Amino acid sequence: MGTIIGIGGVSRAGKTSLAQSIKKSIQTGTVKILHQDEFIVPIKEIPLINGKTDWERPESLNFTTFRNEIITAIKSFDYVVAEGLMVYWKPEIYSLFDKNVFLHIEKDIFLNRKTIDFRWENEPDWYIEHIWENHFIYGQIPDDLKNVLCLSGQDELLTDIVLSYILE
Repeated sequence: MGTIIGIGGVSRAGKTSLAQSIKKSIQTGTVKILHQDEFIVPIKEIPLINGKTDWERPESLNFTTFRNEIITAIKSFDYVVAEGLMVYWKPEIYSLFDKNVFLHIEKDIFLNRKTIDFRWENEPDWYIEHIWENHFIYGQIPDDLKNVLCLSGQDELLTDIVLSYILE
């Protein structure tokens, strides 16, 4: 059986970059990355905030499909990396993880990174603040989760530290 790795943290903390770096760095074994952002519900089911789609809430994600994909992927890959803002929101997801990584960044770094992130669209300032605040509600490490590797998404060379943790 393979290893399932959860990577959580606020938007722009470096979750996707770390997942991709892990995939490139693992020398023996196959790696599948599952991005939580790819498991959204139909847009009409996502709540609105000030008339804008609120992607920053659990209701925006299909956790059942995400969980099923993790379970399916580990049957075919040596490592499965599940990353996203809310990977630690539901016990039925994070209970699957063999290794847990959480990236944090300071608010000023988040703001700098987010204001130049145009993947979705140019977000208004109030929505960027909403993203920051919601990660404290939906994106934190649960109290019952032990052995979490917490790192700053502002540091260099995270891959070496995370690989040592994963492969121990």
